[in-house]
Amino acid sequence: MQALNEEALLLYKSLIAKEEGGGYAFRGLIRAYNAMNKLDNAKSWIESYLVSKPDSSHALYGVGYIFYLEKNLKKAEDLFNRALELNVENALALNNLGVVLLTQNSYAQAVNLVHEAIRVNPKEPMFFRNLQAIYKKMGNPELIVADYNLYLEEGDSERIKGYGLAVGRHLRQASFKLYNDGYLEQAILKWIEIEGVYKKINHQAGLVSTYFSLGLLHEEKGDNQNAQKYFNRVLILNPLHIQAKERIKDLQ
Repeated sequence: MQALNEEALLLYKSLIAKEEGGGYAFRGLIRAYNAMNKLDNAKSWIESYLVSKPDSSHALYGVGYIFYLEKNLKKAEDLFNRALELNVENALALNNLGVVLLTQNSYAQAVNLVHEAIRVNPKEPMFFRNLQAIYKKMGNPELIVADYNLYLEEGDSERIKGYGLAVGRHLRQASFKLYNDGYLEQAILKWIEIEGVYKKINHQAGLVSTYFSLGLLHEEKGDNQNAQKYFNRVLILNPLHIQAKERIKDLQ
């Protein structure tokens, strides 16, 4: 593991030297140092970098991220703000600042910042997970569904996919809770909702797991006909799915 982290450090330092990778190169560098319990080394390295490039928004984000990991949230907040003064579209800084404000219960500001991060980079799953965490702490996790429906109406395909995946996670959690509480039929209905979302965003891998789950739930319910139907749908999308083949064989 030590050798892998050292290789990662060389890679990220090379990317930073070539001014490639943006904030992700700094984030990767910091995480590699952190895995070796050497955050102080990361801080020293980035601070040395800032001597020659004091206006690097990505580097300032990096130092802020170190303070965030060290739980020094006030310093982290200051540095994320400085990074954003230099580049208002630094998505990682927007996201992390939103998470810091969440700890202060500044929900509206946190939501706005993470929404902005998503606007800048709608392909980053971490931003959607953080938005879900904010909504959950606010006591209204269903707001992620409202966001998804809003972008469906606007036709923003990139954000629709990200929000759709987030809604899928939200509905899965709801289904697991219903199942654990003994509400099998309602749990099945949640998975059918998930199917509809995944079809709209064309999430084939998600549909495979959804159909397999629906097959298992119908089998548990004693509805072997529908169980086989869903296991067959799994095989249409993934003909090599061994477990689905085994379930069909056992049901015949």
